[in-house]
Amino acid sequence: MNKFEKILAVLFAFTAFAFSQSQVALEISADQSGVIPIGIVMFMPMDGSEPAGDIQPWRVIANDLDFTGNFSVAKLNSLDTAKLLKEQIPIYIAGTYLSQGDTMTLDIYLYDSGRRDLLMGKSYKFHKKDYRAVAHRYSTEVHKALLGDDNAPYESKIVYVEKSSPTNKNIVICDYDGFNKQYITKSGINIMPSFIDKKHLLCVSYDKGKPDIYEINIELGKKTPLVASRKVESSPNYSDIMGRVAYGSSKSGNMEVYTINRKGEDEQRLTINPPAISTAPNWSPDGYKIAFVSDRSGSPQIYTMTRTGTGVQRLTFGGNYHDSPAYSPDGSKIAYTARRNGRNMIAAISASGGEEELITAQVGGVQEYPSWSTDGSNIIFSLKKDGKTDIYAIRIKDKRLLKITDSGNAEQSKFSHF
Repeated sequence: MNKFEKILAVLFAFTAFAFSQSQVALEISADQSGVIPIGIVMFMPMDGSEPAGDIQPWRVIANDLDFTGNFSVAKLNSLDTAKLLKEQIPIYIAGTYLSQGDTMTLDIYLYDSGRRDLLMGKSYKFHKKDYRAVAHRYSTEVHKALLGDDNAPYESKIVYVEKSSPTNKNIVICDYDGFNKQYITKSGINIMPSFIDKKHLLCVSYDKGKPDIYEINIELGKKTPLVASRKVESSPNYSDIMGRVAYGSSKSGNMEVYTINRKGEDEQRLTINPPAISTAPNWSPDGYKIAFVSDRSGSPQIYTMTRTGTGVQRLTFGGNYHDSPAYSPDGSKIAYTARRNGRNMIAAISASGGEEELITAQVGGVQEYPSWSTDGSNIIFSLKKDGKTDIYAIRIKDKRLLKITDSGNAEQSKFSHF
């Protein structure tokens, strides 16, 4: 491990079960890359507990904290504080569980490795089927306590398209790590999904034989038409700040970018550039700008404009094909599909323009449809290789690749913004 150079002072205020309310100050050492070492100890059964089987929340927590690259995670089958101190791991998580029937009680503790002071304790009682959600919740608590960051991705969702045949493409939601897969649609052609909020999606469906934009109630699976014409509607993307949907439409003859409210009213056309094609709009986090694709220069390039269609700026100049721009959570960068050397890959550029970074240049196959995690630590995308397409995440810090789905027919993924 690299020599510790950075000291983070973290003040914990906590109430833990039978403990009185108190405060503990902890100095946490991070290595020169800013990574915090942390140990995760296998949780132990309480007296009278039934076997937990495959339910292992401690592994879920370990995988969560490992995902972002902010933590260097050591998984331990038993507590060994001497080993933790020798390897300069200043904090660790341990826990106990009581498994009875369909119910589990879980007590989880965050400790200082040296003094073995309790820094944060949480207790949960839940149905066993919800154990992953509980583990994600605790990971979020740890992330916030240690990093002061409310944007942990562990409780986020991913929506994507699963293609079972040319005439059967359905919308699927899963946890950020690919578990708890849920089919939102079950028949027909449904593509280009994106989140509105925790309860609603947007997508393009061919329910009436042509591509129209629908809003979907996730819980009910009910679709409500939002934008329909005799032409092609595509790429819906919602801004919760503006309360509007940006989308592409050929209702004027060629594809242009429009916005509309969720009632399907107050339509505004933002691009007027016939015969060029403009489409694939994506809102900036503050709702002020929209990134989009246009071939007005002769080939599909990435542009930005204000929410009213003014101030158009071209961002990409290399290559002859670009698609699917996506703003980072802080609005500083835009990821997109870029064709380089005859292969589609994921690239990123400053939202104000500049030098392009090829994020997946070392990844084989064809990559498309980038989307950022809530904290900006990862980009998910679809990867087609050896005749199969699945969703992967690539960690920005070190370009580590993680496979999210394994169906072999998953594409067009979007990370939730919550």
